[in-house]
Amino acid sequence: MKLREVMNTHILTLSPTMDVKDAMKKVVKQSNDDTLIDILYVTDQDQLVGVVDLKELIIARSPITIEAIMRKNYHFVFEDEPVSKAIDTVQKYDRNMIPILSKTKTLLGVITAEMALDLLAEETLEDYHKLASLNEYDVHSKPLSRSKKRLPWLLILLALSLITASVLSFFETTLQTVIILVLFQPMILDSAGNISTQSLAKAILVINDDPDADMKPFIIKELLIGLMNSTFLALVGFTFSYLFLWVFQNNVDIKVSFTVGLALFVALLVGAVTGAFVPMILRKMKIDPSVASGPFMTTLNDVISLTIYFSLATLILL
Repeated sequence: MKLREVMNTHILTLSPTMDVKDAMKKVVKQSNDDTLIDILYVTDQDQLVGVVDLKELIIARSPITIEAIMRKNYHFVFEDEPVSKAIDTVQKYDRNMIPILSKTKTLLGVITAEMALDLLAEETLEDYHKLASLNEYDVHSKPLSRSKKRLPWLLILLALSLITASVLSFFETTLQTVIILVLFQPMILDSAGNISTQSLAKAILVINDDPDADMKPFIIKELLIGLMNSTFLALVGFTFSYLFLWVFQNNVDIKVSFTVGLALFVALLVGAVTGAFVPMILRKMKIDPSVASGPFMTTLNDVISLTIYFSLATLILL
């Protein structure tokens, strides 16, 4: 969807040399029920040079020109930018509307906060459908046809769940020897899942905005973010597990806390990498990256995190 398709062109423009009294007369004369007048746009030879809030124009007194009361610093988006950029700009800067410009800064129209909210709702609904592998839902479709579309992903998740069980059985000796490791298992799995989901969501947004975009800068950035977050959370996990054992178990083994901290660091870093790379891999396989969300990534991260956690525990504690 292009910004030109959703923008509103019912706006008023003013000249920077216009007296505020004449500008107010123009607003009264040319505006109607469809005209957006909360923000007025100042153009010079069709190029946007500033904006004026209606309330500023109302309180201004002649003789004074529009140029004297207009704001030259304003937020905008270009017509060839993705709709998501416009939505983010409206949300980030809490504006009722933002202008849409051509490459030559010609004012084409605006996108309003209301429109941005509607578009966000549409994108969320579309992502939800993709998350569940629903695509276009037809209420008249037969249950058997819907079942055939959902069943492959359910089978994949079932297979991954069986792998998770196999991982636990493989490290049965470690679990029996250091049973206390189970206490910190949910913390590691949940943390790895959370960081992977964050990276995954950003990757899908980047791919959807520009399918041909160079992903190298994104990957490098996500790796740095993942490294910083993993280091911090690993230190928190080490401290928490040490205090927990000291308070509730009366048997502090710093090697257990070290195992938890190290496992957190590795699992979170791998989770961040997985979240960034899986959508790219699916895209190369001609599969919609959005289907990598939710249960699929959660189960995959569980398998990886459990393997990392109990492998480190086996090396360090046994």
